[in-house]
Amino acid sequence: FESTLTLQHYFIQSNLRFVMAAYIEKCRKAIEDVLARHPLADDVVGKASDVTKVGKVNLVMGVLGFTAVWLAIGYGSPFLCDFIGFVFPAYLSFKAVESPDTRDDTQWLTYWIVYSYFNIIEFFSDYLLFWIPFYSLIKCCFLLWMVNFNGASLIYTRFIRPFLQEQEEMIDSVVDQVEDVADKLDDFIESDED
Repeated sequence: FESTLTLQHYFIQSNLRFVMAAYIEKCRKAIEDVLARHPLADDVVGKASDVTKVGKVNLVMGVLGFTAVWLAIGYGSPFLCDFIGFVFPAYLSFKAVESPDTRDDTQWLTYWIVYSYFNIIEFFSDYLLFWIPFYSLIKCCFLLWMVNFNGASLIYTRFIRPFLQEQEEMIDSVVDQVEDVADKLDDFIESDED
């Protein structure tokens, strides 16, 4: 009986190693593809690889692993998560605005709409989210999913767009009222200065 358990344990362990090796190879290929599509990133990683004498893919995997651990348990992980979710997309938005193709403009406008709603929800539920283990890591994965896998478009299409279309008249009415109040306030300030 004991030898059967040992044999089963060996096969399970071997199968797990095979699955993990296949997954790591898939990640390596994905990193190589990303570096091939982004020459600037490839150049930066190449320079860091030359300095550290570590292969480009291994260097990227190490940085990603370190970042994941930091987001899971590290001090300042909310800042790092916000940095990843804001600065990286802001730069890509800049690139989209400067490119002649308008499809990427729509992609990034969609991202910022979803990001805005996400931040509003997060602001009001912060006391609950604080208690979720690894929240910064989960949030960062969500933001990266929105950026890299067009998740923002999915959320926008399924949830935000129908809500805004349903409430559009009421929102426009409130915006008009706020504009009227702002105009009256501006007129009052200008008349007070004279």
